[in-house]
Amino acid sequence: MRTTATGLVADLAAGRVSSSAALEYFLSRVKEHNPALNAVVALDVAGARAQAEAADAAAARGLRLGPLHGLPMTVKDTFETAGLVTTAGAPELAGHLPERDADAVARLRAAGAVVFGKTNTPLYAGDFQSCNDVYGATGNPWDLARTPGGSSGGSAAALAAGLTPLELGSDVAGSIRSPAHFCGVCGHLPTRGAVPARGHIPGAPGTLAVPPLGSPGPMARCVADLELALDVLVGPDLAGVPGGTLPAAAVRTGELRLAVWAEHPALRTDPEIRAALDELAGELAGLGVRVLRKLRPPRPLYEIHQTYARLLLAVLAPSFPEPVFRRLRRIARRASPDDRRPAVELGRAVTLSYREWQDLDERRARITAGWAAVFAEADAVLTPAAPLTAFAHQTAGTPLTRELEVNGRKAPYLAQMAWATPASLSGLPATTVPLGRSAAGLPFGVQVIAPRWHDRKALAVARVVERLTGGFEAPPGY
Repeated sequence: MRTTATGLVADLAAGRVSSSAALEYFLSRVKEHNPALNAVVALDVAGARAQAEAADAAAARGLRLGPLHGLPMTVKDTFETAGLVTTAGAPELAGHLPERDADAVARLRAAGAVVFGKTNTPLYAGDFQSCNDVYGATGNPWDLARTPGGSSGGSAAALAAGLTPLELGSDVAGSIRSPAHFCGVCGHLPTRGAVPARGHIPGAPGTLAVPPLGSPGPMARCVADLELALDVLVGPDLAGVPGGTLPAAAVRTGELRLAVWAEHPALRTDPEIRAALDELAGELAGLGVRVLRKLRPPRPLYEIHQTYARLLLAVLAPSFPEPVFRRLRRIARRASPDDRRPAVELGRAVTLSYREWQDLDERRARITAGWAAVFAEADAVLTPAAPLTAFAHQTAGTPLTRELEVNGRKAPYLAQMAWATPASLSGLPATTVPLGRSAAGLPFGVQVIAPRWHDRKALAVARVVERLTGGFEAPPGY
């Protein structure tokens, strides 16, 4: 059975396979591979079978429920799903059965998708690994001793292992793009505001206000599948808040102008990833692409990174347990102005005053305005999707105290979001597509950043890259 969403949708539409048969295929894959992988953490077998049977009955009558008619799929366990447990990795939500779907999930179901399960995530989507006290840790199908990334790590692992053909993830600091990079699949961060976020945890269950950072987005095995899902997901939310529209993108390879940024001051990029990106740039130039190696970001990358890190921690503050928040507030208040210890900096970030937030937001607005000059010269920007390949599981300590090793040097754990922050800060669309594999056999990807509301341009460029690199490759044994 074909395991791309576009291929399977075509087979379903032509009657070559039934929705029920497709569902049973993926359930069998979950049964075979998930015990070791722990990517799919909750199932609604009875509900999914009923939905698949209804899709097949509609097809028999000549009716089509939508562009995803009868397609089985899973969604990240941060999206509320009516009648299917939604925990966001939090023990206090272990029994949470939502009464309604998150808006993005509702949109997928309205297009005919059959949601049969949920995929693992860290506690409140707050880590670069997918491990929590409710379901445990998810392994990377390329090496179970390594992380698939976070926070959409279960999503990426399930896709790479062939447990699902399509996934709904979410991304605030690389949470779609980094797991796609670690697992060798594709992921798309939409323009902020293009896809409705209501019903995503965090905030708290039932929250109507939408956080000011991040976005839901599709994950898949190929760029065509991202496009299929994005067509369904983009639009006004179910509360009537209007979304944007995405203009079509007709890309002629020989007329493309692509900037390439390969090194970041916050965390050195692995040499194998840099070399592969340089090789890709050469191949693109051979196709007539104008490769711009000297075009600079709107502001220094480290300034972008620092600005976003502070905004992000402030946004995450409401999900901190109250005792932790109070302790951090005390630490920040008692510290001297020149104290730069991590705990002090964290305390300052999570207890920002509105005036301080406004100052940071103005800096963000100025950086965002500066992208106009970048995109006047380039159609899109290519960067690494993350600075390193999948690393071994780290459960000791906290994200503040952990360290990573890149090219023999220690680096702060949180710095791995360095390449995610330029698009995240300014709400730009960004697509991750497989680029290559390391000498150790681990996959890695390239990120394509495009102007706001030009998601289709990012995806079109990603298609060009996909044709050059060969795209998704299944891990051994899957």
